[in-house]
Amino acid sequence: MFEKALVMYIYAETPIHPGSGTTLGAVDLPIQRERHTEFPIIQGSSLKGVLRNAPKGAKKGRGIALSDECENCPDEKGNEICDICRWIFGGPEGIGGISVTDARILAFPVRTLKGVFGWITCPLVLDRYKRDLGLVGIEVDWKIPKPSGDEEAEVCKNSNLTENYVYIEDLQLKCDENENVDKIAEQIARNLPEDEAYEEIKEKLKRDLVIVSDNVFRDLVSLTTEVVTRIKIDPKTGTVDKKVGGLWSEEYLPTDTIMYSLILIPSRLNNLKPEEIAEEFKKYDEKILHMGGDETVGKGFAMIKLIEGGEAD
Repeated sequence: MFEKALVMYIYAETPIHPGSGTTLGAVDLPIQRERHTEFPIIQGSSLKGVLRNAPKGAKKGRGIALSDECENCPDEKGNEICDICRWIFGGPEGIGGISVTDARILAFPVRTLKGVFGWITCPLVLDRYKRDLGLVGIEVDWKIPKPSGDEEAEVCKNSNLTENYVYIEDLQLKCDENENVDKIAEQIARNLPEDEAYEEIKEKLKRDLVIVSDNVFRDLVSLTTEVVTRIKIDPKTGTVDKKVGGLWSEEYLPTDTIMYSLILIPSRLNNLKPEEIAEEFKKYDEKILHMGGDETVGKGFAMIKLIEGGEAD
């Protein structure tokens, strides 16, 4: 299937709106979600477009330039002139050299009574995460903690959030300390950017990760996303433009959300070996990319961290 693999971790620096179009529900412009779980995702096609667009206009040696042609790409007719981009992502002449999976939720930020906020995850999310890491040859040394009911949670041994109970949003959950939560939090923190600016957030993650039941996790990621009401102003009158319906609402993944995706590199490449493709992708490591809508109002900026997989089967 593939010879090389990368795990791409996505850390939301600002709220992100991976839009799914309009809906008849309470939110006019909701985010993308899995149909059967309602867990937030960012579709692989969206991520591939982000990765493909990032090198455009970048100068060699700066940003994410993959070749000398990136600075002048696309040309005046809108055509892509960078051969490496076509070889990696595909073009009219043939299929590209990578597969990008949907970004799955890994840790979701929530308000807490103590410690300001923490992150939640659940056994279902961790089971998927563990299987995905195994798929790309990364071993883990932790077992998945499972709360015994919807009123209970598993926490780190040195958590700042609890004294017998943890208070998340409007929930009171009885908690048990579990060393496996420490191991999971340590692994996630280890895969965040190595920049010194992230040291504080990594230390907080090691203390303030909470594992809740699958049901509680589904409810919280469905009901505690950010929903913002926006308007369009008529430039002539300075009031709401009634021609476009006035108000609309948008849903966002909150700042500090952590997600991950797999980049799979097969052997069917045009002119680049899998090792060369993986080397090109290292130029994206610890760079901020824009994903989703509303870039001009400061939304959709995320830090990327790439981890190379082991020997894949």
